[in-house]
Amino acid sequence: MKKTLCIVISLVMLFLTAVPAFANGGALTLSSSGGTDYSIVVSANASEVEKTATNELKKYLDKITSASFKIIDDTAPAREKEIVVGDTNRRDYSTLCPEGADDDAVRILTDNGKLYLTGGKARGALYAVYTFLEDWLGCRWFTHDLTVVPETTELTVPAIDYYYEPCFKLRQTYWMFSTMYSDFCAVHKLHGIMAYLPEEYGGGRYELAVSSVHTMQQFVPKSLFETHPEYFGSDENGNRNPNLQPCLRNNDVFNLALQYALDYFSQNNAILSISQNDGADFCRCEKCRQFISQHGNTDSAAMLDFVNRVAVEVKKVYPEARMETLAYQRTQTPPEGLKVEDNVVIRLCPISTCTLHALDDPSCPPNKKFSGDLSGWSDLTDKLYIWDYSTDFQYYYALYPNITTLQGRYQYYRDNNVVSIFDHGCGEVTVPAEFHELRTYLVLKLLWDPDTDIEKHISEFCSAYYGEAGDDIIEFIENFEKSDAGFNIRTFKNCHNGCQDGGISLLNNSSLSSSDVKKLDSIIEKAKSRELTDEQSRAVEGVELSWRFFKNATFTGEFNWFSPFTDPEAATAELVKDMRDYGIVLLAENWSLYFKDEEPDGRMMPTFWYRDEGDLPPDILRDMQFRVFVHGLLKALFSPLQFILNLF
Repeated sequence: MKKTLCIVISLVMLFLTAVPAFANGGALTLSSSGGTDYSIVVSANASEVEKTATNELKKYLDKITSASFKIIDDTAPAREKEIVVGDTNRRDYSTLCPEGADDDAVRILTDNGKLYLTGGKARGALYAVYTFLEDWLGCRWFTHDLTVVPETTELTVPAIDYYYEPCFKLRQTYWMFSTMYSDFCAVHKLHGIMAYLPEEYGGGRYELAVSSVHTMQQFVPKSLFETHPEYFGSDENGNRNPNLQPCLRNNDVFNLALQYALDYFSQNNAILSISQNDGADFCRCEKCRQFISQHGNTDSAAMLDFVNRVAVEVKKVYPEARMETLAYQRTQTPPEGLKVEDNVVIRLCPISTCTLHALDDPSCPPNKKFSGDLSGWSDLTDKLYIWDYSTDFQYYYALYPNITTLQGRYQYYRDNNVVSIFDHGCGEVTVPAEFHELRTYLVLKLLWDPDTDIEKHISEFCSAYYGEAGDDIIEFIENFEKSDAGFNIRTFKNCHNGCQDGGISLLNNSSLSSSDVKKLDSIIEKAKSRELTDEQSRAVEGVELSWRFFKNATFTGEFNWFSPFTDPEAATAELVKDMRDYGIVLLAENWSLYFKDEEPDGRMMPTFWYRDEGDLPPDILRDMQFRVFVHGLLKALFSPLQFILNLF
């Protein structure tokens, strides 16, 4: 971690905010007057992870207390005062962790003057150390370069008897910010995706598909179409097309997939994804249509059957190998009359769900549909994975209203037997603004514990990241997401904002009034007026830029074309300059929107900033021409009044 922000937190406050379970053994004084009688004990045969856990514990205890904690191995004679890390000869491991404990389970125990920090065999000791440092000693890792470490010369911890197994067995993200750093991933118990974790942090291939997803193009590439058009999907008239999914009832396609899988497992000890290509329709040949009609009339029938058949053959050669496929878009709905093979994992993708409503809200059509599909898949498998989405892929830097709804989403997954979550953020973007770092932090907390105190985490993060403006930022979030501002609760029945709701959808979903805009503007101005460090000022500026970008995308505030007192084109030019100066380049997924050398067309919403008028959809062109006409008319009508106002 690059920077350490040290703050003095009294022990009384530390113990009030910790959440220990009490047991026999009493409190332990780990340090007094800047010195310590305690040694840190680790096995002479410690794993790489246990060694890391021991070194991390010493590093932070030394920082907190100014004492120097010695590390000894368990071949040394036992002493009365010891902090025991991992599996050692100091105590039978079976008395600390139950048989079959999860690899990431955390066990913290005080007993007879000793503190035990251990857990699951893979990463438990390391996670126990980080849990102890965070929950009992007050350490915080907000971003990769913003760490809070309390300081005290008198360190006493209460009696502790704590055991925890995470409900989500695989925890991954795709955010190109703090999770690019292995040490940050480790302290938040993340299995890694942007940072492939080295062995000292537990390794980074924990059930991670090396081949990624949307893999059918890898074993049936479009280059085969000329010689084997029958490998590719057809429409109902029998016309084959290389842009369709492969024909899943074709035996040669099956053999290609099987060989692909066998080759993969000969080189990789990791889960393999055989999953549909992104955005392509499925085959509608007679064989495919007949099969799906027999199994619920959903494309997931053909996809699941195909993967099942490959998995059965793979198991004969690689009994421990596991395969994954997506329940995504046209395959979201589970089939009827099929099972999921025991070496197949289903990864359900809620790409069509709504951010504004709970996933089980019956008044929200997309969420109601998804909820039913999740339930159906849960009936078919106990290994249900989720590929979640927590950003707006069409407008990475527009405010995305999910901060206050994240926890309910994760609790719903937990309550419906989801065992793995991959959170897909704006992984192409390297400059955080909006609430990117805050959202990443909250996602990591919820991946580990969906019942965590999310309000506390929001408050602590905002205080550290935005400084004196922290409370202002919280006020802004609450007003934008929870009141009549931004996404209007009075129109929620018609508004179903999702991860692809940039452009026209965002415009239609927003219900900002002039008073809403003024209130949110005033909160931002209040935040900017605080005494802030350069880093905090930049963080507040990132929120302001994303707020202005949102207003631009929804034609509100200074971008309102139906006001005679605005100049939307000039405001757009200023916004673009400020965003570029901030370092922002990419605005949407797959580089579909980014800043170009030429100036954007300030008459348009960002989706169409760089489109020629002749290439615009007719309705978009008409809307633009109407806005410009009305604005010009209003300016002409009110120009005398504006002249008079300018005199004063």
